[in-house]
Amino acid sequence: MPLPEFHLDESLEWHISVYTEYNMHLDKEVVTDEDLVEALKGKGHWSTTGSDDGPEFKALRNQLEADGYIECQRGWWNGDRVVKPFQLNGLKFKKGSQFSSGAALKFHLEFLRKHPEYAE
Repeated sequence: MPLPEFHLDESLEWHISVYTEYNMHLDKEVVTDEDLVEALKGKGHWSTTGSDDGPEFKALRNQLEADGYIECQRGWWNGDRVVKPFQLNGLKFKKGSQFSSGAALKFHLEFLRKHPEYAE
């Protein structure tokens, strides 16, 4: 029996970059004169760069969860597990396999196309 096949356009961004800036002296409810002085000295500035799943990938992930194909873990990345086997863009997912974030999964698909000997 053939596995259910899902498709996601690989020309789309499956993940988006997220850049966040924060200043521990300025980004709080009450900013004191001392906080302003420290900020003017260039202290307390932090930034992070990360990623989030793109909207199309999120929609697919939600559909797979609603249809009972994956069990999602919302508290951390790359914790989703396959509950029922299926295919995504030709890549087979077995029961118990990891269903990764958009960034990791797109890379995984690209890698397996270049190196099919590593496919399950």
